Amino acid sequence: MTELYCDSRQTRGLRLCDADPHCIAARLAAIGVHYRSVALPAVAFDAEAGCDEIVGSYLAPLNTLLDGMDGVSLDVTTVMPDHPRIASLQRTFMTEHRHDAVEAQIMVWGRGTLYMRGRNAVWALCCGAGDFVRLPAGMGHWFAFDTSLGFRTLRLFESSRGQRRIRRGRNMSGVYAVPRSMPQLRPG
Repeated sequence: MTELYCDSRQTRGLRLCDADPHCIAARLAAIGVHYRSVALPAVAFDAEAGCDEIVGSYLAPLNTLLDGMDGVSLDVTTVMPDHPRIASLQRTFMTEHRHDAVEAQIMVWGRGTLYMRGRNAVWALCCGAGDFVRLPAGMGHWFAFDTSLGFRTLRLFESSRGQRRIRRGRNMSGVYAVPRSMPQLRPG
C-alpha cells in the first residue's frame, strides 16, 4: 500500500498524512513532485534478463510517462536480496543526494521508501510496484529498500545538456525511522 508521511517540524518524526493516491499526488505536487500510480503488465523475468528485455516489457506505460519529457536517458536499477554488496548499496541509497537533471522512476517490483526534502519538510513515500515519481532537478532525496526483497526500478533522467551530475550529502541511515507500514525495512 502506498502511503505518504511528512515531518513538517523536522523533528525526525514522520506522521502519516495520506494513503489515497489522488491526495498523495496533490500533496506532492505542492512541492514540485509528480506522482501517479501506473498499471504495469504482469511480467516474469529470469535471472539473465537484460535491460532491453526489461524495458521492452514496459513500453506501453513508459511511452505514456515519457510524453512531454525531452532529452531522456533511461536505466534499469535492480538490487537482488542475494547481492554480495547489499549492505553497501543500502548505505549508498540512504545518502541524501541531488541531481542537476529531472529524475523520474517507476518501481517495477519490491518496496521502498523514497525520502524527499521540500518546503522545509521531509516527505516519505512508501511505495511499491506501479508507483511513478518525478522529482525536480536539485531536490534532495534518498531511498531505503527492503533488503530481504530487493527492488527494480526504471529510472529516467531528463536533461537538455544530456549529462547528469550527482551532488552527495549526508548519509541518512538512522536519522529517519522507516514508517510503521513498512516493518520489513531495516538498515542494510
